[in-house]
Amino acid sequence: MKKSIIVCSIFLTFSTLAVRAQQRGKHGLNLTYSDGIPMTLVEGFSDAFSSAILGQKINSKTTSSGNFGLGYRNQITERIRVGGDIAFEQVQTEQSDKNNKPIGKRTNRYIMVMPTMSFSYIKTDWLDFYGSAAAGVVLDKYTQREPNKAALKDNATDFAFQVNPAGIRVGKKFGAFAEVGFGYRGIVSAGLNYKF
Repeated sequence: MKKSIIVCSIFLTFSTLAVRAQQRGKHGLNLTYSDGIPMTLVEGFSDAFSSAILGQKINSKTTSSGNFGLGYRNQITERIRVGGDIAFEQVQTEQSDKNNKPIGKRTNRYIMVMPTMSFSYIKTDWLDFYGSAAAGVVLDKYTQREPNKAALKDNATDFAFQVNPAGIRVGKKFGAFAEVGFGYRGIVSAGLNYKF
């Protein structure tokens, strides 16, 4: 009997919150660009480490597209939003020997899917100061190319996270935002948001 009452109470609470969010129209779409520094550093360090272990002088140059993301948020209470993000980043590493002769090129295409929650510290109609946290998975589609050899391709899946303790959004229906934090997507992020 007690379990039934608890389950009914929880169901009614979440139903009420969902209906209130739909009535207020508190949905949001985010278009985000992040610096992508963490994934670039991971690739650079792995190259330096493998060169040191093998005792070879290998020059490498690592570049990143940055991290592009699309997100959705649903305002479930006055201060809490939940949703999810899908993000993409491409990191390329070109390797050459000590005479600068190309010996290989590696491309990592990262696709990230992360459920997200954010909490507003200070919120007005035009200004929102908030923090957010996300955790999910990252799919790494990997391709290694070397001269006169067939390309080596592989996929890997791993845990991904992003914590941005400081974010600010300015605007009413349409807005711009910037965030600072750490995780798989980057350190500094900025983008556009639309509430409907």
